[in-house]
Amino acid sequence: MLITPEQIRAARALLRLEQDELARRAQVSVVTIRRLEAPDGLTKVAPGTVDEVQRALEAAGAEFVDRGVRRRPRTAAEIETLRRKIHAIAARSAAMQAKLPPFTEDDLYDENGL
Repeated sequence: MLITPEQIRAARALLRLEQDELARRAQVSVVTIRRLEAPDGLTKVAPGTVDEVQRALEAAGAEFVDRGVRRRPRTAAEIETLRRKIHAIAARSAAMQAKLPPFTEDDLYDENGL
């Protein structure tokens, strides 16, 4: 399936990838990504390069459908990995908070009660 410049831009937006990040993942230059996203960009880039960009977007979670793009449903393993990452962030945050002095009412309000 040949993707369009609009699908590339939409996939990047959906995945919240900047052009430079997509370029890094696809191992192409940022200029190449800009060319691909231009209205006539597909004619200015080698087909193999378009394939690399498409594979990078698919690896990041995009699924290209007829005239569109959507987020690929996450697998159970991907969901578990995300859950573990979130748990680790929460644990680090709790550990940092535990090292701080506790809050008091005086910390919450100024002399005007605000």
